[in-house]
Amino acid sequence: MRASTLAVGLAASVALAACGPTPTAIDGPTPTSKIFDTIKADEVHWNADWKSGDVDKVLSHFGDKAKLMLPGGEVIDGLPAIKAAVQKDLDTPGFGLSISSDKILIAKSGDLAVARGDYTLTTTNAATQAADTQTGAYVTVYRAGADGQWKAQWDILTPGPAPAAKPAAP
Repeated sequence: MRASTLAVGLAASVALAACGPTPTAIDGPTPTSKIFDTIKADEVHWNADWKSGDVDKVLSHFGDKAKLMLPGGEVIDGLPAIKAAVQKDLDTPGFGLSISSDKILIAKSGDLAVARGDYTLTTTNAATQAADTQTGAYVTVYRAGADGQWKAQWDILTPGPAPAAKPAAP
């Protein structure tokens, strides 16, 4: 399976765990809870936008000069190129993407944040017509724009093993 140009974000549906990640200021104290909540809410919307199949909705999560970095590929630079890559993914039969961060770091300045987490990407294998699932990790660097909106500036994915199974409840 190709390492889908997905990725973005970073972006199908996600169930946020009750004991989810906590905000961490990387350079000292900052009012992180509002930024953290904004980014977590954006993840929920981003997942829904991937599921919707609407390329413009998915693209709305990226900044104007965003870069998408996928394994084995060239850096996808800027909104027009990212839009083409996302549209290609959305046109792939059986495509689905979900993301869920497990850590969000926020700069002391309050204008930069980094989310790290797991993704699950599903496509249809062209040869077998069976569902093909890839899991891995991602890092998304967010920046607050002049309008206060948080947008992905760099979205980086790496395939990996399936996330560890959670222990069964006693």
